[in-house]
Amino acid sequence: MRIAVALSRSWQRVEVDPLTGAMSGGHRGESPAEHAALEHALRLAERTGGQVHALTAGPVEAEEGLREALAAGAHRATRIDVDTPLTPDALARSTSTAGALVAAMPETPDLVLCGDRSADGGTGATPAFLAAHLGAAQALGAVHLELDGDRLLAHRRLDGGAREVLRLPSPAVVSVEGGLRLRRASLPAVLAAQDAQIDVVAPPGNRSRTDVVSSGPRRPRAREHPAPSGDTAHDRVLELTGALVERTPPTVIGPLSAGDAADELLSYLQRHGFEVRS
Repeated sequence: MRIAVALSRSWQRVEVDPLTGAMSGGHRGESPAEHAALEHALRLAERTGGQVHALTAGPVEAEEGLREALAAGAHRATRIDVDTPLTPDALARSTSTAGALVAAMPETPDLVLCGDRSADGGTGATPAFLAAHLGAAQALGAVHLELDGDRLLAHRRLDGGAREVLRLPSPAVVSVEGGLRLRRASLPAVLAAQDAQIDVVAPPGNRSRTDVVSSGPRRPRAREHPAPSGDTAHDRVLELTGALVERTPPTVIGPLSAGDAADELLSYLQRHGFEVRS
């Protein structure tokens, strides 16, 4: 089984100046969900005799997480060379990073594992983007993975203490929650990982291109209405609410057949000036 693990670096600790609000001294690293995805991958590889390929996108500092993955037992590591740190929601707002991760895979893996969301405000959209690029099945927010023959079973948490079990084809993309602790690497493995080779590839396309998510306001702007002209508060309330405006009272018609109900609706629309075409 060929297993790819997509790792992301998120803010784990940051210091905030109480006077200026400036952030400094931040520590970026893999979240518990990323470590859980790596541990799931290592366990599945042990049972199937597979290979684990760890990937990440970021500056050279991101190789720290890849070397941790190699020390834990990953067979290969690749970094997509993004020379500027990613903003907290860059993975969630753009498909470019998911496309770069897929382009860095030498061949389509049987399984792609990643954390369900980053620890610094991510929305968890990257796994869905990965599945879209690969044309793969997806299971999001898994808490347990197991093998049933040559098929993978993903357990998802539901409300009320229930569980959903998905039988996934290959290839598949699975995001996992951070409930599984990553194994502790031995000292020789940690030392060997410091000198291990990490493949560095350039991201495909033009990295300077910015994907425009939205150019409009997040909610419709309030409409302007003329101020009420009544002399008293009572008159102004009546004008604002339209309580004295002549209107068609509600009418309850029925029960009617489907055809009669449609005719009644069309006649109502015609009475109010709507053009009805058959």
